[in-house]
Amino acid sequence: MKRIILILALLVFSVGCTNLEEELNDTVDSDVARATADTESLLDAAYQAMRVFDTQDNIFALQEHTSDELAGPTRGADWDDGGVWRNLHTHSWTSSNNFIKNSYNGLLSGVFRATQVLEFNPTPQQEAEARFIRAFFAFHLTDNFGLVLGREPGEDLTQPPSIYLNRAEGINFVIDELEAVINDLPTTGDPSVASQNAAHFLLAKAYLNRAVYMATEESTNAASEGPFDFSPADMNKVIEHCDAILASGEYTLETMYFDNFSPTNSDDSSENIFVSLNERGNNPANTQSRWHMTLHYNNQPDGWNGFVTLAEIYDLYEDDDMRRSYTPSYFEGNTGMNAGFLLGQQYAADGTPLEDRNGNPLAFTKDFSLTASNEVNGIRVIKYPPDFTNLGSPGNDYVHFRYADVFLMKAEAILRGGAATMGDTPESLVSEIRQARGTSDLATVDLPEILDERAREFYWEGWRRNDQIRFSTYLDAHYEKPESSEQYLLFPIPPEALSTNPNLIQNPGY
Repeated sequence: MKRIILILALLVFSVGCTNLEEELNDTVDSDVARATADTESLLDAAYQAMRVFDTQDNIFALQEHTSDELAGPTRGADWDDGGVWRNLHTHSWTSSNNFIKNSYNGLLSGVFRATQVLEFNPTPQQEAEARFIRAFFAFHLTDNFGLVLGREPGEDLTQPPSIYLNRAEGINFVIDELEAVINDLPTTGDPSVASQNAAHFLLAKAYLNRAVYMATEESTNAASEGPFDFSPADMNKVIEHCDAILASGEYTLETMYFDNFSPTNSDDSSENIFVSLNERGNNPANTQSRWHMTLHYNNQPDGWNGFVTLAEIYDLYEDDDMRRSYTPSYFEGNTGMNAGFLLGQQYAADGTPLEDRNGNPLAFTKDFSLTASNEVNGIRVIKYPPDFTNLGSPGNDYVHFRYADVFLMKAEAILRGGAATMGDTPESLVSEIRQARGTSDLATVDLPEILDERAREFYWEGWRRNDQIRFSTYLDAHYEKPESSEQYLLFPIPPEALSTNPNLIQNPGY
């Protein structure tokens, strides 16, 4: 029976986002479902919905390809894909983009799966976890699409979702949900389970971005590029929730940066607050795409020879910053590359210089072209070190929230008018991170430096679009991208959703 319920959940959620022809009224009686449902399995399904973030396309593409951190060059006949990567980079996408549609559906599916748990007699902790997950997906819906859709538990599944929140309402829903359940979440434990600290983190992130979402034209839901009115009250809430995590004593900044992303990162890292669990050899997610999407065909391990970072990001680092280049001990004998950024000649595990498919040196360059790159153009990135014991089904847990972000959110909130606490200053908070990463302190820290430090710390982790919008740099021109208009601050609602849900209104400009 629980299998029927899960299948029903996936089918029914498409009301409002895809065409639904199935007759649902007689699929399963609700009283029977409540009596037989395995609530823990429903909760597991809600957690598994977060795997939509693991893959190289869809949400990751929306968060990173549209920013100044990542690009997908066309290499001859490789990686053109109808111009989809190029359109994301240059802010010229349309409502027919499949990555946008899949992201929209994936985020809504997460809201729906979490809501399903609430209908089947959850314990107080199960309810709190489900509502946390729902708030997590609602935050990303607000951030990307400017809306939150959902249902009340037990609602008629044959009708369009009754909950339809605009951008400003959406972020307040996220805050209200988290504040309502935080005390029923566990205080410590497995980082793949929602905890009080995970809720504190998401609340800090919500308050930090609240001014961005409130700067919305009410009648059209049009977004503004800023500058934004960051209220001292919101910034003090950011600091309050950051301080709760700092005072918990549960985390420390890692002196081995790439332990946060290693094949055994939930054991290796004391920094990861919230992750999606991936079990080595039993991993239906696509975490291997994090190295496969960028490495050349002849690297060890090999890859699809795709995505690159921009030289402007690489050049933000000092030479001794381990975040740019570090070789974990388990790389020895398995590969000749380093973790971090790959630039210049590449080597096999035995030290032999590698070649491209034409027999030329496999030496990655800073330069690339969106339309006419060769095999070696572009700096490659290894954020998640390969799991050499099982490349196809790795054990790297996918990281959503990290302790380092607590320091940088608090530093930013102080600079935006929040009251400093615990003797912290923006300089001291940033210095703690930089000292852990083996690089020098900054003499002064202002808001542009915070944005740069966030790039150095969180590259290719899915936060760059969010950061750039908050700092009003997202629409600026950069490498082969012209200045873009405010419509691109939000993604379009897929046409399939508009055609099946009369309550939906397309975002401006699409």
